[in-house]
Amino acid sequence: MSTETRISEPHNVVGTTITITAAGIGIEAFETVHNSGSGPGLLLISDRAGVDASLRKRAELFGAEGYSVIATGCEVTTEQMIDLLAFLKSRPETSGGIVAVGHGAGASKLISMAPEADLRAMVGFDAMEIEGLPEALDRVRCPFVLQFGTRNEPQASALAKSLKSALRRKDGSRVFDWSEAAPGFAMPLRDVFDKRVDSLAHTRTLELIRRVVGPYYDFAALFAEHTYHEFTTKDVDATMETMIDEPYVNHVPTLAGGVGHEMLKRFYKYHFVDQNAGGRDRLRISYTLGSDRVVLESYTKFRHDCVIDRYFPGIAPTGKVVEIATVIIVKFRGDKVCHEHLYWDQGSALKQIGVLQADGLPIAGAEAARKVLDETQPSNIFMQEAWASSDGKPV
Repeated sequence: MSTETRISEPHNVVGTTITITAAGIGIEAFETVHNSGSGPGLLLISDRAGVDASLRKRAELFGAEGYSVIATGCEVTTEQMIDLLAFLKSRPETSGGIVAVGHGAGASKLISMAPEADLRAMVGFDAMEIEGLPEALDRVRCPFVLQFGTRNEPQASALAKSLKSALRRKDGSRVFDWSEAAPGFAMPLRDVFDKRVDSLAHTRTLELIRRVVGPYYDFAALFAEHTYHEFTTKDVDATMETMIDEPYVNHVPTLAGGVGHEMLKRFYKYHFVDQNAGGRDRLRISYTLGSDRVVLESYTKFRHDCVIDRYFPGIAPTGKVVEIATVIIVKFRGDKVCHEHLYWDQGSALKQIGVLQADGLPIAGAEAARKVLDETQPSNIFMQEAWASSDGKPV
C-alpha cells in the first residue's frame, strides 16, 4: 500500500485527501486526526461513492473527538477495506485499537466485512442494503451499535424493532431507531440531516467506541478548569481556550450567552466574569458523567448586589439574597467544551428579588432550592387543599 496527497484542502478543513492503494487499486480517502496528534483508529465508510464535503465533515467530527480517522466512499470492496484497516493501524497517528463507523451502503459493507477484520467495535447507520442482516450480525465478533432513521420508512422501523427484540448479546451491542428522523439523518449537508437527532445518535456511538478503545477524558477536571477561569482568574482568553473553536452557551431562562467564538467571548468579557455577586455560595447536589456530557445539579446562593445580566437583565441591584437550584448540561467534543445549557427557576429568582408579585401563583421562593438540598422539607405547599382531599384514601 502507498499514499500520496492528491488535493490541497482549504485552510478550514482539518485533514487531507489522499490516495491509498488497497487491493491493487488507488482509493480516494480523507485522513484526519485529533489535535493531540494521535488517537484510536477509526475507519469511516460513507453511504455514497467518493469523498464529498459531507463525509469530510463527519470525519472531522470524529477527529475532534479524539480519533485517527480514515474515511472513504461505499464503493470499496471487502478486500480493500481490509487493506484500509491495515493502513490505518500502521499510521503513526493511530494508537490503540481500531473501530469502524458506516452509513447506508457503507454500513452494510462493514457488517459483511466485520467477521474478517480485527475490529474492536462497529457502528452502522441505516444498514438496509444487506441480505440476511440478522444472520450477518451473528457472525460479527465485536460489539456493535446499529442506528436507523425510520421516519416514513415502515421497512426500516420493522427491521429495527425485530433486531432489538432478537438481540441477546451481552457485550453492550444495541439497536436504536429514531422515528423522528429519516435515513441519512447523521450525514451533514444532506437534505435529511437532522442536527438534534444526530447529536443524540452520536452520543450513542461514543458510548460504545469510547468504552472499548477510548480515548478517555476527565470531563470533571476539564470543566473544573473551565469554571476556574470563569470565576477565579476571570481570564476570558483562558476560558475560551478550554472550548472548541465555535462553542455556544445558553442560559435558557433568559436566553443569555453567545453562539460562536466572538459572540461568546464578548458575553464572557462584558456580561459575565465581572458580574459575579458577592457572598456567592455553591454546593454540588449531583454530578453525572456520560460519554460526551456532564450533568451538574447544584444549589447556588448569592446576593443581588451588582448588575447580573445573565440572571436579571435590565434590573438594578436589589440587595436581596437569592437561592436557586441550577442544572448545567455540558457537552464536550474530545477534550474541549462544546456547549453549555443552564436551567433554573426564573420565576423563583424574580420572586426572591421582589420584582415578581406571585401572590396566588404556585411559584416557590428560596424553599424550592432548599428542598433540593433536603428532600424532607415540606412538599405540596401549593396544593394543600387538594392534598387534604386525598387524606385517608387507600394507596
